[in-house]
Amino acid sequence: MHDIIIIGAGISGATIAKELSKYKLKTIILEKEFDVATEATMANSAIIHSGHDPIPGTLKAKFNLLGNRMYKQMSQDLDIPFMECGGMVLATTEEELVLVKESYKKALINGLNENEVQLLNRSEILELEPNISDIVIGGLNLPTTAVTFPWEAAIANIENAMDNGIELALENKVISIEKQDDVFIVKTNQKEYEARVVINASGLYGTDIANLITTSPFKTRARRGEYYVLDKDTKVVNRVLYPAPTEKGKGVIITPQYHGNTLLGPTSEFVDFDDVSKTTASGLEYIKKNSQKLIKDIPFDKIVRSFAGGRATSSTGDFVIEESDVKGFINVCGIESPGLTAAPAIAVYVVDEIVSKILNLNKKDNYNPYRKKVYRTFEMTNDELDELYKKDKSYSKMICRCEKVTEGEIIDSINRNCGAKSVVGVKNRCRAGSGRCQGGFCQSEVINILSKQLNIDKTEVVYSKTGSEILIGKTKGEVLWTNTM
Repeated sequence: MHDIIIIGAGISGATIAKELSKYKLKTIILEKEFDVATEATMANSAIIHSGHDPIPGTLKAKFNLLGNRMYKQMSQDLDIPFMECGGMVLATTEEELVLVKESYKKALINGLNENEVQLLNRSEILELEPNISDIVIGGLNLPTTAVTFPWEAAIANIENAMDNGIELALENKVISIEKQDDVFIVKTNQKEYEARVVINASGLYGTDIANLITTSPFKTRARRGEYYVLDKDTKVVNRVLYPAPTEKGKGVIITPQYHGNTLLGPTSEFVDFDDVSKTTASGLEYIKKNSQKLIKDIPFDKIVRSFAGGRATSSTGDFVIEESDVKGFINVCGIESPGLTAAPAIAVYVVDEIVSKILNLNKKDNYNPYRKKVYRTFEMTNDELDELYKKDKSYSKMICRCEKVTEGEIIDSINRNCGAKSVVGVKNRCRAGSGRCQGGFCQSEVINILSKQLNIDKTEVVYSKTGSEILIGKTKGEVLWTNTM
């Protein structure tokens, strides 16, 4: 019997779990996928938005600003990559300049102060971004905009939650929810769980999960966003660049990433759930065309990959964060942009303002708010590396040359709580395979390390999920041949 079941291990479920781990509660996260943070959290712009864009008075506006002001401390506590690069909204026509000025007023209403948002003319923008296009005429400066590493933001929160006693059950797809007296009975494809509170943080599937226990008052739809990734050897912008906002959202954004890449996108299109991760020729062409409105000389020959992901858009037009008509069943749904930014603030609200009214919350005496340090050798000095090599020689063996990821970093990513169990799991945690060769040279070594650390045969190592084994047989001796699926 658990006190709380969280359904979903994206950024919302992760931050809520971390917040709940402060208390003397028995909590478990149920996730239907092979790993955590594999859907909306995996495929987004990685931006910690300033709070300039949401409609004033909405939950999006409230939690965006609060979350933005929490992220730096959370990132320091949990050793999450975080880059305070700033951002700008750019106008290319007089009509867009009117929209930018409206965004300025909206930002002030939402709570940003005059040090956190300023109107700029073209010459002022050029001083900050020399590569802007010739048609940009003005803009909005947003110095509190930042970028993070979304996978690790979720993984770090869950790891810390697990360090503090939270359980994680992967490949547990919820198929039914009933309530008997004061106890929820949650059945998955694997087993049955009981709890006094259920938190629905299931992203795209928020409506489906809510409908298992009640009639959902909202509907979640999948909005697909497609992206291009530029190689890290080219730097085209210093900060996040937004176009003037439209009804569809923030538009095609140009985003520098913590690890050196540049992200172009997203598109914004409602699609069936099964199509959210599919890129399209028309969508990618749209990104190329619209990104050139903001900056010039984009090196499209430096694209290393493209990808797509879904955002859960609620029919309410806002986040859904509330206890349902079934006491103890809490919906945290429709958490699209700025959901990544808002997540830590949403977590505090859910625990302090909703859960606390259902359960007695008593803080743990031994709660640890910190995550064990992650060694990222690409950002260490030579002296720091020398000291690390003395402690552990595995950090001196380079595995992924594109991203400068060592054997020690991969081993560490596997052996932590919420550790990697697949090739993609390693990639999502320490970026081995994320560079220009996309794993072409290092994947075989990653398979070897996973095999050894998980104590399984190489043919049992999966690419991303159960059934995606990469090596399925031997040709001669120990030479393995590859599954072509």
